[in-house]
Amino acid sequence: MHRTRRPPLAAAAAFALTLILWASAALAQSLVLSNLVVDNKAGSLTARFGVSVDGAAELTDGLQSGATLALTCKARLSRKSGLFGSPEIAAAEITSLLKYDALTKEYSLVLPGREGPLKNAGLYDLLRAGWGELTLDLGPWRMLERDREYTLTLDLRLHQTDIPNWFRRTLFFWAWDVAPSATYQLHFKY
Repeated sequence: MHRTRRPPLAAAAAFALTLILWASAALAQSLVLSNLVVDNKAGSLTARFGVSVDGAAELTDGLQSGATLALTCKARLSRKSGLFGSPEIAAAEITSLLKYDALTKEYSLVLPGREGPLKNAGLYDLLRAGWGELTLDLGPWRMLERDREYTLTLDLRLHQTDIPNWFRRTLFFWAWDVAPSATYQLHFKY
């Protein structure tokens, strides 16, 4: 009996087509920020906020197909100064992983600083519980000076994490974001 094997090129093309179709459908989604607050928490300067995803139905399809997603949140605090720009005085970053377990039929969300992952059969409920209130520690509160203006810049990115390196190199020009990246700014005076 002679077996014919599928050529590696055909498998790579099928994989590429699946990723491209899923990525183009996923771009209908957007990251939405809620309740961005700068807070003094026990002497620490903290940025608190929530993130939700519009168009999570497409997100469900991708996760159930085996994709692992990461929400990356980067915050930068800068002091407003004269003509020479605004010097950055603090920065912080967190990454949260989201995936689907086909055996238990549950979504899993790994949050930094939490011992175990959050799990739920409903994606909307899991995202609300996990990403509904996120916190970034920017350093000691005492670094703020009275009567000065500051800007907190928050960059949000939801992207795929399990793209093979050979495929990334082949399509180096391709953006692997599931939703368009979003940047928010909060201006305040202390």
